[in-house]
Amino acid sequence: MQKFLAKNKKYLLFVLVVLVIGFLTGIIFFLMQNSDVKSEIINSLSQSSNYHYNAIMKDLIVCSILLVLSFFVIGLPLSIFYLFYEGLSLGFMLITFLMTYSFKGLIYMLIYILLNKLIPLILMIFFVQKLINIGRLVIGFIIYRKDNYIKEKIILNFKNSLYILIFILIFNIISYFVSPIILKNLSFLLK
Repeated sequence: MQKFLAKNKKYLLFVLVVLVIGFLTGIIFFLMQNSDVKSEIINSLSQSSNYHYNAIMKDLIVCSILLVLSFFVIGLPLSIFYLFYEGLSLGFMLITFLMTYSFKGLIYMLIYILLNKLIPLILMIFFVQKLINIGRLVIGFIIYRKDNYIKEKIILNFKNSLYILIFILIFNIISYFVSPIILKNLSFLLK
C-alpha cells in the first residue's frame, strides 16, 4: 500500500484537489441560490421518502463513454471533469441535508455517502487513472507507431478499466438492495 501511495502521490494529490474544489463548488452553488430556489429544494427533499439509490445505469453509461473517449484523448479532461462533478454533487447533497434536517441530516447524509458513494468514488479514482494512462499511451503510440510495448500497455490498462467498471457495477447492484434497508431504519434522523 505504501508503494502504491508513493508511486501515485502526485496523481492522488491532484484528484484530492479536484474533489475538494468540486465539493466546495457544490456548497457554494447551493448557497448562491436565491431563497425561493433553496426553499423549493428543501421542501421537495423534506417530502421525499425514497431510500433507493440507483447509479447502475449512470455509472455504466458514463464510464463506458469515458473509456471509449480515452482512446481519442478527449476522455482525459472529461474524466477529470467527472471527478469534479462527483465532488460537486457530494458538496451539494451535504449542504442540502444540513440545511433541511440540521445536524441529524448531516449524519444521515454521511452514512448515505458511506453506503452508496464512497467505494464507487474510490474505484472511479482508479478508473480515471487507467483512462489517463490510456490517453497518454495512445499519444505515445501515435508518435512511435510500431511500439508493441505501448500497445500491450494500452491493452493492459483497458482490461484493468473493464475490471474496475465491473466492480463498480457489482457494488452498485449490491448497494441497490442493501442500502434502502439500512437507510429506512435510519429515517428517524430525518424527522
